[in-house]
Amino acid sequence: MRSSKTLVFYPGPGKVTACNFLTRTVFECSSEVIGLLAAWDKWASPADVSRTLGWSHSELRAIVPQLVDFSALVTAGSRIAEQEAAFSGQWGWGVPTALMHFCVQDSEFISTEQSEERQIERAGRIPQPDLLLKNPPGAIRLPEALDDNELLALMARRRTNRTMGAPTITLKQLSDCLFAGVGITGETTNCVGSLPLAMTPSGGARNPYEAYVVAIAVEGLEPGVYHYSAADHDLGRISANHLPKISDLIGGQEWADAMPCLILLCAKLDRTMWKYEDANAYRVVLIEAGHIGQNIMLAATNRGLSACPTAALCHSAIKRLLGLERLTDAPVYALTIAVPDPASHSEARSSN
Repeated sequence: MRSSKTLVFYPGPGKVTACNFLTRTVFECSSEVIGLLAAWDKWASPADVSRTLGWSHSELRAIVPQLVDFSALVTAGSRIAEQEAAFSGQWGWGVPTALMHFCVQDSEFISTEQSEERQIERAGRIPQPDLLLKNPPGAIRLPEALDDNELLALMARRRTNRTMGAPTITLKQLSDCLFAGVGITGETTNCVGSLPLAMTPSGGARNPYEAYVVAIAVEGLEPGVYHYSAADHDLGRISANHLPKISDLIGGQEWADAMPCLILLCAKLDRTMWKYEDANAYRVVLIEAGHIGQNIMLAATNRGLSACPTAALCHSAIKRLLGLERLTDAPVYALTIAVPDPASHSEARSSN
């Protein structure tokens, strides 16, 4: 055994809290335990540690099983040891960024009703911040934005509508959404070779995102799970064990199960990490998901559809479904695509 290489400690009143960000386990510990873990940084047996560090066998028998359960101690050859080896070999953006990235994977989600109850309770205690800021009198009035402007008129029509108005969409509609989001329009070059030019800006033209489709009811497409190749503008079927309910992939949001398809945007973080060692590049990758998602939503609006975005993802379930095995493969964003119910004009409501 040895102590985990992915532990972070932070002090609190009268205690120290430890977090293993790879396993997302959190526990409290004493300064003596911190000292034990700091000294047990090489592979060794409890008997070896007892001899070299002065802990008695009975003390170690009492504490070692707990530290293993908390993944504070790692057993050689275990799955956690393999995860740590992958982290050491693949992750290049340091511990602070890793702490944020891994600790938000597979979050627990609450229902819309529970979220509303919490908002009502909070509103009774804490005033909401202003959601819009106005300028003081005397501000310069700008020309009307929507007058004779087709592009802005299209953008103004975009709405998140979670009520389906038709059971299917067409393959052409899906095609437009995929191309608008991650389609490739050409290439450029830099000092190390050719780089793809996409429909949205990408830091260093690294284009970290791949799009996947869970097709439930797309006319002209067999139900299944597909990878969209932006290079060739085609769909390749993935050998998935099953066709899941969409809600199983996006935090149990049952409204999505009536939708004909789901687009999943998954980042290949190593593409961006290869060029940019600065952890700020992680933020850039997340920003790019917004660029792509907005393009998909506008293409959907132009086709009379509604694209409903969500970041409430079941990360492990998505990675298993898509066969994404690398630690740097990261589901980031998802959008359902459907014909909206014209009688419904509901805005998206947060479910987490």
